Amino acid sequence: MAREETLPTSDFAFDLLKELRVPYNVRRHSLKVADKALEIAERIKSKEINFDLIEIGALLHDVGRCQTHGFKHALIGANLIRERGLSEQLARICETHILGGIDKEDAKQVGLPERDYLPVTLEEKIICLADKYLAGTKEVSIEQRFKKWFEKYGKTPILVKAKARIENIQEEIKNLS
Repeated sequence: MAREETLPTSDFAFDLLKELRVPYNVRRHSLKVADKALEIAERIKSKEINFDLIEIGALLHDVGRCQTHGFKHALIGANLIRERGLSEQLARICETHILGGIDKEDAKQVGLPERDYLPVTLEEKIICLADKYLAGTKEVSIEQRFKKWFEKYGKTPILVKAKARIENIQEEIKNLS
């Protein structure tokens, strides 16, 4: 059993986003992701969920966007969390929220260190899913989210895999409700 780590407050998390100059639109997006993630978590009755982790993790999932909006924002965010001595669970949320998670082969292809960045815990999966339901602050379906990405980047193997992963996460979470 993983040791329960102390989490910062939501005020601390939001102040950190401001202090690191995470763009205003990203901070608004993160607030919406937190709301959506908590809404998803509320519907799950069959498993124990760490609601504090969901809220704080969702608020901080895009903290790395203070430096880049590319795939590396996930690693930068995790490093910023670790440098501040915050929960490893929060760092993992940063690393695993991109697309529907990224496997080792795709990580190498997009310039990340070669390892899996796949959401494993229920909290990681909920935040990853909630993030996909929000294009900025506008709620969208998974279908709409990926349609936009397919139009912008093409129906790349990475995006096709990511869509299948996020649909699996969506189904898994729906089955827990």
